[in-house]
Parts: sequence; structure tokens; C-alpha cells
Amino acid sequence: MDKWYRYFFCLFLLVVPGACSEWLQVEPESELTREEFWQTGNDVQAVVAGTYKELAGCVERLFKWGELRGDLLVPGQNISSDDRRIMDGFIYPENDLNKWNQLYRTINFANTVLKFSRLVVDRDQTFSENESKAFEAEALFLRSLCYFYLVRIFRDVPLILEASENDAQDYYPAVTSEQDIFLQIIDDLNIAVVDLPTSYEKTEYNKGRATKSAAFALMADVYLYFEKYQACINACNEITGSGLYGLIDGEDWFMNFFPGNSNESIFEIQFDKDLNQTNLLYQMMAPSMGGSYPDGNDEFRVSPYFVIEFEKVLSDRRSGNRTYLAFSGGGWYVFETTYILWKYVGTEGTSGMASGGGATGYRMGNKESDAHWIIYRYPDILLMKAEALVEMGEFEQAIELVNLVRTRALLEPVSGITNKFTLEDIILEERAKEFCGEGKRWFDLVRIGRRNNNERINRFIEILSANKTYEEAEIIRSKYSNPNSWYLPIHQDEIDQNNKLVQNPYYINQ
Repeated sequence: MDKWYRYFFCLFLLVVPGACSEWLQVEPESELTREEFWQTGNDVQAVVAGTYKELAGCVERLFKWGELRGDLLVPGQNISSDDRRIMDGFIYPENDLNKWNQLYRTINFANTVLKFSRLVVDRDQTFSENESKAFEAEALFLRSLCYFYLVRIFRDVPLILEASENDAQDYYPAVTSEQDIFLQIIDDLNIAVVDLPTSYEKTEYNKGRATKSAAFALMADVYLYFEKYQACINACNEITGSGLYGLIDGEDWFMNFFPGNSNESIFEIQFDKDLNQTNLLYQMMAPSMGGSYPDGNDEFRVSPYFVIEFEKVLSDRRSGNRTYLAFSGGGWYVFETTYILWKYVGTEGTSGMASGGGATGYRMGNKESDAHWIIYRYPDILLMKAEALVEMGEFEQAIELVNLVRTRALLEPVSGITNKFTLEDIILEERAKEFCGEGKRWFDLVRIGRRNNNERINRFIEILSANKTYEEAEIIRSKYSNPNSWYLPIHQDEIDQNNKLVQNPYYINQ
């Protein structure tokens, strides 16, 4: 485990209404598992906030897990060697992107809340059982979200439901099957949706903390991945029927990303440069042009092949320098146009082409890298429900939902489609355009590939091998024909330390 250290954080966006907003101190993690720490409701509140903070520290990894093996991004000039290997399909157990410790730290924070919150009800007369249940529900949501990421990335992983308390505790758990983890997630979310609030008193709380709708969104995503289609539809209906969310006007589409927390946002991890809460998304996406784009490192770019497909319909409000921005600069850029993932660099949808002299409407460097990380927004719910309806043969209802997203984007509605695979591909394309760079593409592709006992594995491979050289395409076809390769290996350090772990069979002897 990492060395213990002290966490300081501001609860400006995370505390419950009416709670104190001064800086609070969270004890070292070793202290959080001792009963003496848990004396007041503020202690519970602080550790719940710490759980969100731990999750915020995972954002760059969540981005990479959801995008690097997909087809929407390409390497930039300064991509790291580990990230480059992941994008090229040369994945080995020693790659740092295979480390899961950040998510397990978040899980351990959640587990401490679940273990000790009820004790505080007896110790603090101002802290009610209902308040305790609400905090526990947030912990259940956050733990479930972490396990859903882990099971999609590694498949079978250790399922740890108890806080790590002391050195005598078993730190070497065996892996649990993805099916058992699915059942645990659903059990936890069924509790969470009962005890979570519908809303808080501020927009930042409604979007940045778990609500009933956030739990239903996660539940829908989990059910869709595990092919429980009616249950997915039911969870989506809880959100669409709430009246709390809707698609914002297409002309305002970029407001989803700056300033964020739009009317269609359901749950997004909050960042605020004024509170020194930043991420590396700007740095990873912006060109490395010194003063023109301060702190830009040009690690990832939008694929030019994706841009070509996007711009076949020029009216699409999500293109036209909103999802991406064409860039032409000095130095090594001079002979080519590249495409910046603008969602995390810009402050507005702009027009024209950026150059080495910079562009209007962009953030001013890493100190202002505070774009929120959106987990769920309303079009995701519409398209998940549409996908589930397609799998149940309800094509007309699915088309109506797809057309809501297309019409907002100023695309012609689709109609008269009676082929299931055609509708699946239309939904997949809409998700690519709507959520490019939002950490969803790889999971969308795997969901299509694994469905119905890998019924569409050839389509999965076809998408990933398109626009590759002959040699690259052959490697992809060979690699991804084995579904075990769709999941990352457990990092070698974990295997070396825990003899109960079993390596993903695809990576044994690599």
C-alpha cells in the first residue's frame, strides 16, 4: 500500500447543505480505520468528500482506459512510451497503465464510510440515522462506479468490501468473477437509490455528488454491459421520467464542457482552478507550443479519419471546431494539419483554424486545467435505452430516441430501419460523435463485441483495424480475435506480491 500521508481538501463542492465550508483535515488513512477517529458527523462528511477526491485523482487513468485502445484518437508528438504501447496494441504486464491502486484507494475510503458511519449516530446526537444512510449511499455509489471500471478493464478482479484496518489483515485477496462483481454492484446500487437524495440545494452539488439519477445512470450502464436489457430500460426510465434533465440547445452544446454542469449533466467529477483542483486533461491535449498554449504537451490528438467521417455531414453541431479544432503551427507542425481534442482545451466552440499563434477561446494552461470529467449526461441515457430497445426488437422506439440526439445535432432523422446490426452501428456512430474523448469509446466497442457470446466480434475487429497499415491491421486481427486480449493484464507488481492472483491468460509468458 502507498505510504500514509495527510489529505487536505476544500468541501466547497462536496459538503452537504448547511455544513461547514472551511478547510477540514482528514486523518492519515491508517487513522481512518480506528474507531477513535469517528466521533462526529463532520468526520463522516470529511471522509465521504475524501472519497470523491480520490476518484478525482483517477481521471487521467479513466480517460486513457476508455480511449487509448479505441479508434477516435491518435498519438501526439510527446506521448509517453507506456501510452504509445497501449495505443499500438503492444501491452505487457509491466505497463504502468495496468495499475489499479488508485481505484482501490477510492474503494477503501468508501469502505471506511460504510464500516464506521453508523457508529457516529450513537456518538453525535446531531447526526441522524438518515444522514448516515445518505452518506453510506454515496459511498456505495462511488464503490460501485470503481468496480464497474475495474471489471470492464480487467474482467475478474479482487472484490474487497471491508476497510483495510491493520497489517494483520489479509491484503492478498483472490480475484472474483465478473459475474459476482456485477451482482454486488447491483445489490449496492439498489440500496443507494433508496437512500440518495433526488437533489441538493446547489447545482454544483447536484452534478458533483451522487444523486438517485446518478445511481440509476450507473445501474443502466451496468445492466446494458451485462445484457439485462429490460432492467437497463427501467433504470433509464427513472431518469427520463424525473423531469430533471434534458438536451440543451445544439448551439449551446459546448457548454457541456465549459463551463460544465449543464442541464443535461447527471454526474461529473468537479474541478476548480480557484480551489487548486485541476487535472491533466488540458496538458495532455493542447499542442506543445510554449507561450501559445501554456503547458500543452501534445500527447493525444483526434484521429483525422474520424474527422473525415464526422464532417461528411457539415451541419453536425458537434463538429465544426467543437469536439475538435484543426491546428496548424510552426516547427514540426508546418507540413500537416492536426486536430486538438477541444473539449478539454477550449472555453467555447470557436470557428476557423488555430495556428501557432494560438486561438480564441482556449484555456490558459495547466493551472486552468479544470474541465470537469463527465461520467453521465442525458444523451448517454437516451442512447443506452435505445441500444437496449434494439436488443429487445423494439426498433421504432429505439429510432425515436436516436433521432432526439440527431435532431439536436441538426442531423436528418433516420427511419424505416429493420435490421438490428444496422441500428447498432448507427447508435455506435452517434455515441462516437457525442462522446468523443469522454472515456466511453473502448467500452462501447467491447460491449458490441462481447454481446451474445461474441456475436459481432468481426465487426469489433473491423472497426479497430480500419485505417491501419496492412501490417498493423494483421496484428489487430490476430490479437483481438482472442477476447481475453480485450482486457488489460494485472500489473506484474501485483502478481509478484500476491500469489492468489491469476493473470489474464492472454498475457501469460509475455
